[in-house]
Amino acid sequence: MHATSTAAQTDILRSPSPGLYRWYVVAVLFIAYSFSAIDARVLTLLVVPLKRDMGLTDFEISLLQGFAFALLYSVASLPIGRYVDRTHRRGVLMTIGVLFWSMMTMLCGFASSFAMLFATRVGVGVGEATLSPSAYSVISDYFEKERRPLAISLYAIGYPIGGGLALIIGGALLAHFATSAPTGIGLFDALAPWQKVFVMVGLPGVIVAALVATIREPARRETAGFGSDKGVPLREAMAYVVERWRLYGMLIGVTALSGLLAIGVSLWYPTFLIRTYGLTTAQVGLYYGTLMLVCGTVGTIAGGWLAGRWMRRGRKDANLRIVLIATILKAVPLILGPLMPTATLALAFMAVGTLVGQASQGVLLTAIQDVTPNRLRGQVTALTLLNVNLIGLGLGSSVIAAITDFGFGDEGALRYAIVITGLFVLPLMTLMLALGMRGYRRALDAIAA
Repeated sequence: MHATSTAAQTDILRSPSPGLYRWYVVAVLFIAYSFSAIDARVLTLLVVPLKRDMGLTDFEISLLQGFAFALLYSVASLPIGRYVDRTHRRGVLMTIGVLFWSMMTMLCGFASSFAMLFATRVGVGVGEATLSPSAYSVISDYFEKERRPLAISLYAIGYPIGGGLALIIGGALLAHFATSAPTGIGLFDALAPWQKVFVMVGLPGVIVAALVATIREPARRETAGFGSDKGVPLREAMAYVVERWRLYGMLIGVTALSGLLAIGVSLWYPTFLIRTYGLTTAQVGLYYGTLMLVCGTVGTIAGGWLAGRWMRRGRKDANLRIVLIATILKAVPLILGPLMPTATLALAFMAVGTLVGQASQGVLLTAIQDVTPNRLRGQVTALTLLNVNLIGLGLGSSVIAAITDFGFGDEGALRYAIVITGLFVLPLMTLMLALGMRGYRRALDAIAA
């Protein structure tokens, strides 16, 4: 049996009043997610100096941007998810994770070879694997279903904001260190400008970790009978998912494919703008970073707000319905954007695609939380992120690079590689969502019952 006579007692721990404090928790987790994106994505703007100093190919760069980060993130995510489902110290886990990935980001700045940089990027991935399974679990416990989409969306905007800031801050720091006078700190002064950028973006991690440490453990909601304080064994969690393979196959598959397209395009779009239109690194950092920050933020919040509004009006499938609509609408700007004759038009199309596409960012992961019992959320979220990272981050960057290097054999064909990826992924996502909508509604009824 999953439930025990003490299930209610073990699920109700410290339960802060549902006032402003729970929004403070969302704000702190948003900050942590933003910095995780900065540390993960700052490499995007360092492609040109990295290739020059280390003699790397596009494919090797793609491994650093994607596979290296995803490798142990994916391996570590399942045991971390299991720990999240059984622990009363989710905040402690996140605090340790923030400190670890920040330290590894700084160590990226001291790498002198591809192997060393690859190893430190793996370390960044391991640290960041602690955050989202814990964050989604904690937020889901603080908020009821009608407010959960907005709360999770506010957390989720940390990634586009952090990704935008990574480009803006990274570009500004790179330009500053390229022309600045020595600081008098011998070890730091000996580093190349791109290495100094890694060190500087990793430093604030101590402050972020201190904020995360203030999060109190909430009561657990919606256990659906999985109330044991010892958590649910991995085999039992996997059996639950396998038994509902159509539902979770659709949800996790769509999330992974969405990650493949979004991550791959966002990682290579700055380089595409530089190669195709001759923009400088600083220009791309400012323009594309601002685009991601503004459009990503507005789109993600709008999606969460609209989902909550539709749910209060009786549309129980609002979260997944928004994902379907956004997937259809973003196809045109994302596919046509790289083919535009000017950088201004390419950025304008990407702005529209980001605005519409990000509307599904928070609600898609909320949809997974809504059909998953509380004591399984950490493991199911970890399983989702495992696929997002293996398929999305691991392949997203490398697929586009492989099409460019091995398909066209021409760096200037990067724009066509981005288009081809969108032409394949978006119709597949649309089909999966359309076929899975009915099963999703049945699952919502089952979890409510």
